[in-house]
Amino acid sequence: MRNVSKRAMSMSIVRPVFVLITALFVASSTASAQELTRQVRERCITSVARIEVDTPRGTLSGTGTVIDPRGYVLTNFHVAGHTDQRTGMPGTHHARRYRVAITRTERDEVEDRYVAEVVRGSLPLDLALLKIVEHADGTPLTAADTFVAMPLRDTSPDLGTQVWALGFPAGVRTVNITAGQVAGFERNADGDTAWLRTDTEFNPGNSGGALIDRECRMVGIPTAVSDNVEPIELARPSTRIPSTWLASLRSGTALTLEPTEGILPLSTLTELVDTHLGDAAGRAGELRFYALPRGERPGVVSITPRLDMGIIGSGGRILREGEGQALVTASDPQTALVIVFVPRGQSGAFPRVRVRYTPMSTPAAPTGSGGLVRGRVAMPEGGSCRTFAVLAGRDVDLASLASQLSRGTVSEAEFRRRTQTIAPIDDEGAFSFPAPAGSFVLGFLTPSLGPAGSEPRNVDVAEGGVDLGTVTLSTSCP
Repeated sequence: MRNVSKRAMSMSIVRPVFVLITALFVASSTASAQELTRQVRERCITSVARIEVDTPRGTLSGTGTVIDPRGYVLTNFHVAGHTDQRTGMPGTHHARRYRVAITRTERDEVEDRYVAEVVRGSLPLDLALLKIVEHADGTPLTAADTFVAMPLRDTSPDLGTQVWALGFPAGVRTVNITAGQVAGFERNADGDTAWLRTDTEFNPGNSGGALIDRECRMVGIPTAVSDNVEPIELARPSTRIPSTWLASLRSGTALTLEPTEGILPLSTLTELVDTHLGDAAGRAGELRFYALPRGERPGVVSITPRLDMGIIGSGGRILREGEGQALVTASDPQTALVIVFVPRGQSGAFPRVRVRYTPMSTPAAPTGSGGLVRGRVAMPEGGSCRTFAVLAGRDVDLASLASQLSRGTVSEAEFRRRTQTIAPIDDEGAFSFPAPAGSFVLGFLTPSLGPAGSEPRNVDVAEGGVDLGTVTLSTSCP
């Protein structure tokens, strides 16, 4: 943190108004589980797992639930890995293997009898799926090693439905049950139920456990506690478990590790429109992460609207930050991510976020005749987006080419091959890049990949280069 600027530091401590359960310390619940019959209770707890892992920050523990008899355990991603840059690289796991203990009886002090590995993960949903792979002593599982799977409720519970939370409070090896009811719902930008709100008390360490109905069906996964007005627990509905995960389990095939979901890949020059927002628990907003194209360095990441953003490297360290735009250097790791804080509007809605990466693949300074092409772009009143200068031969219809790229009928590689230079325009509107002597056409790209403003203009580059002065664009960015 000592090497991070004040602005980056402020970004690194942006926290929505919620607390992940693994970090929350509250008094043990006194709620009674007496309305859950003994028979149902005893059946339910045999699906509950305690998960433990050693990390550089110490030993972490959480709860999971067996949802497939072959030993697939559902939990929160923050139990298995890093959900933001404060603890490590988002989307990565705490370790390759995790110790797992399965409950046998309600008074059982569980022991770590199994080893599990992560096979699926979702950052936006804060969910992970682990697979028990062997016994704690290293012996492999056999056909006789089956587990009691908890059924999933496939419909949303009604308001007031009685529910119970099962999990292992931090530092405790006996299962804990607390009772309450469904107190409300929270929806995301797509209109899906993002959270079940409940007055059922979640204890620290309950993360990833099970919120069940009276029939021992999982209705949600205890995840976070919101303290907007009064403490309220938040559970991810079981109906939000990715359908692809459940389909893979139903197929009977063995699941192997796949990349963490929710880190959206960026492509060069092609705009990504991110609308799937609102699954985070925070009222202030949420963090979004984007993967940079491999091998395309240096470059510029542009965000519309202008939002606080940054580039993060190994261990979640913020390399640099900006507002609406950030530079990616040639020395940045190939695994670097873009981090963006997307605030909620006053109505609670999220803006449509548009993200684009443009490589600064300008040619080397000419060894013979030629020089720098430089100038400054003036946007019309109200125009605030970042544009990029594009130089191409006179035989190239730049407006048509940009339109084809926008529609996907021309690939990014073909666009770059048919143009001479793509150069970003800086915060002051200035651009400068080397070009050989000759006759060219100069145009400008907006984040929507259409020519911005006037028709592309002819440019003659002679020895010593050319200064175009101020180029006034006639239209605002979309």
